[in-house]
Amino acid sequence: MTAKQHVYFVRYGLTKYPLVENEGPYDSPLHPIHGYEHGLAISRKIASMPCPPEVVYSSSLHRSLSTSQMIVHAIGKTKNSILVEDGLVEWLTSSLTVQPDGTRLQIRSVQDRIDMTFDEIDPSYKSVNPIAWDPNNVPDGAPYFFESEEYLIEKRTKVTMKKILEHANGKNICIVSHVPCAQAMALYLEGAPSIEESKIGPWPLGGITMFTREEGSEKWNLDMYADTSHMPGEYKNGLKEWSLPSLTK
Repeated sequence: MTAKQHVYFVRYGLTKYPLVENEGPYDSPLHPIHGYEHGLAISRKIASMPCPPEVVYSSSLHRSLSTSQMIVHAIGKTKNSILVEDGLVEWLTSSLTVQPDGTRLQIRSVQDRIDMTFDEIDPSYKSVNPIAWDPNNVPDGAPYFFESEEYLIEKRTKVTMKKILEHANGKNICIVSHVPCAQAMALYLEGAPSIEESKIGPWPLGGITMFTREEGSEKWNLDMYADTSHMPGEYKNGLKEWSLPSLTK
């Protein structure tokens, strides 16, 4: 356990296919050139931090896993080093999961992802906030089709964050997810009296956010928000921002 715990939130880089709301595609891999260039820049930044993460939690979607893959290699870890967490999956709202023909986002299993060459995934890790596939039987805070923004902020991400922190047991961690989840979890750690008073806003591609807290303290400090100084070229300026509607500044 470190004297000060660090939590890093990471948004991936450019995807091969742009995600268009209500159209998809919703599980695009990273762009084969720019996306991986961005991922390397992100992973080098994370690895160069004074207190880099010891554990990496990731959404199961392709773009997040590819970014996590580069991060774990940059911090000197390989096999069984990515913990795939259902609670970090994309916001399960229809505009981000259903294509015009009615096809819904298919969330692949951990074994499917390992078979797709993501052998850095730890197959023994059990998600602390599993997806509820039956909409009529949803445990409190579980991800499910289809969540409201209020549920995502007030239930799903709070439960996920609490359980991840409990599982991490004081270790420095990196969370690779999607803007809706990352924003909502950052909002929870920030603890602002209201959304209007929060510093959490739009999040660009490759943005890294860092929170820290002293050992024994419940108070988190927002030390860095959606930083893109490590990104190459014009992406250093913070491009392709996205935000939950309630956090649009």
